[in-house]
Amino acid sequence: MSIRAEYVEAIERYGYTPTEARFLYLVATHSGYFTQRQFFDFAGVHRGGMGTRLTVKALEHGHIRTARLARHTLIYNLFARPFYESIEKDNLRNRRRLSDELIRTRLLILDFVLAHPDHPYLETEQEKVRYFHETLDLPLALLPHRTYKGTKSQSEPQRYFVDRFPIFLGRPEPGSNHSVPAFLYCDSAGNSLLGFVSYLENYQPLLRRLPAFEMVYAAPNGKNFHRAEGFFNRTSIPTPRVNTQHVCRYFSVRRLWESGQTSELTRTDRELLRDGDQRYQGHLFDQMYQDWVTKGLSPTEVNALINPSPERQKMAFKTHLLPESHDILDHISIDKNRNGIGTIRGNAHSTHGSARGSTSNTRQALESSGTRP
Repeated sequence: MSIRAEYVEAIERYGYTPTEARFLYLVATHSGYFTQRQFFDFAGVHRGGMGTRLTVKALEHGHIRTARLARHTLIYNLFARPFYESIEKDNLRNRRRLSDELIRTRLLILDFVLAHPDHPYLETEQEKVRYFHETLDLPLALLPHRTYKGTKSQSEPQRYFVDRFPIFLGRPEPGSNHSVPAFLYCDSAGNSLLGFVSYLENYQPLLRRLPAFEMVYAAPNGKNFHRAEGFFNRTSIPTPRVNTQHVCRYFSVRRLWESGQTSELTRTDRELLRDGDQRYQGHLFDQMYQDWVTKGLSPTEVNALINPSPERQKMAFKTHLLPESHDILDHISIDKNRNGIGTIRGNAHSTHGSARGSTSNTRQALESSGTRP
């Protein structure tokens, strides 16, 4: 990643060296949390006063605070608003205190970024929305989002890509002017793949509409690599197209039912409601219904959400072995994998259509076959 010179210079004005400035920029942009070991790896040194000088300066400036002391390892949070303002990222929520689970995930994300600092990342929510909505001309409703209810007002703002997992751009496909986006998921959940399941579930409306993309599954050990790839492949099985008019009619009847206007429903309406309740299940349809009620989605927008592009889609699944498990936040130690870090393997494949509208059915299928996420 090419960090803009003015951002590095703005950080250097606090008295940081160029190496320290670049490191702190990556921390602020992608994680908000770091350890001295991560700085040592980035700076290419083993141990010594270099890491201590960084943390001493940052503490003196009030830029960092100690977030955790875990197994004699200090975890720092880069939280100062003036620092983020100096690099025009004062809206990032990386400054906030997080749970141990989220801190660990952020440290894993930073490990990946430090291993690939030259990737062209979409660094902020605004950059991600701009690329997918404006550059690729995809509806906002396709992007993973969450609605927040205001405590002091009636507004319900939408936030996009709230999970903060990195997205970076690769080379364009032949014949295309647009770069291929790569989606990174860092897994710290041990034996369970439910976090990855939920991630795919949230991103599927977007992934289904991309002509090409890569999925990178990163973890501190490789025991789940094969299972994660298998699950990703299962969710990529093409599905039959859905009747958009039937879905919109179901939404209309469902809203009448939920608003108590049952007297307006005919027997046919009630039969359609029962049929739709059975047919349209899962996160995708639930979220789409909420967006249809609050935003008034048009049939065209509904069709874009539930039916994949007819063009042939190119997908690639890759894995990355992270250098640390950051088990300092656990009560039970998990073996670290210092050897073979950065190992990436891919299994590119193409298919007509895209992933399912919801992984709920896929999850049930896996469980029924004895394969648990």
